[in-house]
Amino acid sequence: MVWVTRYLVAQDGLSEFVGRAISWLTLGMIAVLMIEIVFRYFLDSPTTWAHESSTMLYGAFCMLAGCYTLRHRGHVRSEVIWGALPRRGQAFCDVIIWSVGLAVLSIFLKLSVAFAAESWAVLEYSNKSVWQPAVYPIKTVIPVAVGLVMLQNIAELVRAILTLFNVDYNDPRETEYESDIDPELLPSMLDGDVAEAVDTGASRKR
Repeated sequence: MVWVTRYLVAQDGLSEFVGRAISWLTLGMIAVLMIEIVFRYFLDSPTTWAHESSTMLYGAFCMLAGCYTLRHRGHVRSEVIWGALPRRGQAFCDVIIWSVGLAVLSIFLKLSVAFAAESWAVLEYSNKSVWQPAVYPIKTVIPVAVGLVMLQNIAELVRAILTLFNVDYNDPRETEYESDIDPELLPSMLDGDVAEAVDTGASRKR
């Protein structure tokens, strides 16, 4: 199943790239807010653009971060029942979740594309301030973000299906998480007997 591993590496890489790229938007938000603070409280001359600019930057950041968060399994979820199930039982639940998620995201994508297209058709501008910036670029971010989450959702669905049917494949994310574990903290993450064995083995190596 080499092709599956290559696909997962490519998809995870895309979500990772997007997440790391848009993280720089936080610096933009900080810069805009700092400028507003200086102009408002030190120069007594508040700007007309800072509030909406920071709002649009934050909106783009939150939406585009969805695929990165999903790639790192960072979304909030309840594991009370899921965590008590065997591996294939968890995979069965995941197949249902990702299938429903894919259907919902498909609807969102269709609606968001129409929403953005309508905004572009009239070259929509904001009426919330005297600055009146164009809003069709930020509305375009919505279908892009939904599409990116859909792509990562498909990758998660593939993982769940393969696990459910006991198909042997190499999940690059699992080895990645294993390498992220601090060896010094490993004994505290294991059962007492296993931790003792790890400590004993480490002592022998010394």
